[in-house]
Amino acid sequence: MIRCIVNNQYVESDLHPATAAIDFIREELKLKGTKEGCKEGECGACTVLVGELNKSGNVEYKACASCLLPLGEINNKHLVTIEGVNFEKLNIVQTAIVDNNASQCGFCTPGIVLALTGYTLSSDNFSYEDAINALDGNICRCTGYESIKKATAVIASLFNDKICEKESRVKLLIDSNILPEYFLAISDKLKNINTEHSNDILKSDQCTLIAGGTDLLVQKAETLLSEEVCFLSDRKDINEIKVDNGFLSIGGGVTTEQLRNSSLFNQYYPSMSEDLLLISSTIMRNKATVAGNIVNASPIGDLTIMFLALDASLIIENGSSSRTVKLSEFYKGYKTFDLQTGELIKEIIIPIPTKNTYYNFEKVSNRKYLDIASCNSSIKLELNNNAINSVIISAGGVAPIPFLLRKTSEYLIGKRISDEVIKVAGNIVVDEVTPIDDIRGTAKYKKLLLRQLFYSHFIKLFPEHVKFEEVSK
Repeated sequence: MIRCIVNNQYVESDLHPATAAIDFIREELKLKGTKEGCKEGECGACTVLVGELNKSGNVEYKACASCLLPLGEINNKHLVTIEGVNFEKLNIVQTAIVDNNASQCGFCTPGIVLALTGYTLSSDNFSYEDAINALDGNICRCTGYESIKKATAVIASLFNDKICEKESRVKLLIDSNILPEYFLAISDKLKNINTEHSNDILKSDQCTLIAGGTDLLVQKAETLLSEEVCFLSDRKDINEIKVDNGFLSIGGGVTTEQLRNSSLFNQYYPSMSEDLLLISSTIMRNKATVAGNIVNASPIGDLTIMFLALDASLIIENGSSSRTVKLSEFYKGYKTFDLQTGELIKEIIIPIPTKNTYYNFEKVSNRKYLDIASCNSSIKLELNNNAINSVIISAGGVAPIPFLLRKTSEYLIGKRISDEVIKVAGNIVVDEVTPIDDIRGTAKYKKLLLRQLFYSHFIKLFPEHVKFEEVSK
């Protein structure tokens, strides 16, 4: 039995927990404001807000694509559709949309309104940049984005002189005519649900594990409805980022957006905050998990390519026992990996970098943002008096598995960074990989593309030693 608050109503449902939330919203609850577009999480028309109690007893909200949101993921939570933010008259977000002519056919508008509402609930400083990022998963096919940006700027400007503490955020937004007053009571309502009902969604040693669901509900939505499923979001012990015994520990249930916004992780790898904006939209990053990306086993999975270069290891749990596997040894072939029935990735551990550590990620795709890579690569290296003391280089799209450029790394050890050294290493890169022709390019193209990404690592990290014009000749 699924128990939750939908807008301002307590709701129970005995639908299968793998049912897509959009089907529950539109067909069961008859709330038609939430629109179905792509049903693959790419258009944002179905955007909703999901609120969950945090450790402090406050409700934290995330914008999610309801087409890829399993119903079990809203158990004991607050689900907000466009109807849940309506007043008798337009609220402030809706008014900004209308006043700036940011809606035409209106099909995508409910998702845009909720994405911007999610921004007002989650942004640390109400910046315009945060507001634009919040809309990165919302497509508008007829209005044009400039009018939407103007409306977004109006909303962001409302809070330039406002307090930003999350604990008082709901009250601020109610006073600002963005949220209805019933939001003040949601925390107590969720506490009552959690007190009265334990999480009784199907659980079994043989159940299908669902982390974010952003892949599973695209690949096997119908199949899941005949399977027992359980949700890793119930495991609060795998939802943390911490330092432990000289390692950065990232729980398998940590979402991509949680990783992107982690002050602890950004302390060591600040550039990844921007890198993670490339790989998917906010409504995807809010649900997609780190371990899910790894288990997806895509040869061009961006997170996997990043973690390979960071020398990550996996703590794999099986009941009360666990084992450790290097990520570089996890993949056995195309879409096959070292994970047995009943096992899950509990955490990903990464050595804490030294002060002489350098890291970079590069990616080429048809679109700069929110697209599958034609080729991607990461590098982590340590220097000692400008000589390379250690180096790990990963590459995606050039092998059946996420690939390590071991021969190139071996050549670079002990070398001082110079144009000539990087040229020679670039030739080793080309010889080391064996890509295939596919829809994203020919094998020859990918070899040359990877070499250019390899050059880009050094051009970006060491511009005083490597010049693009000279290297690319």
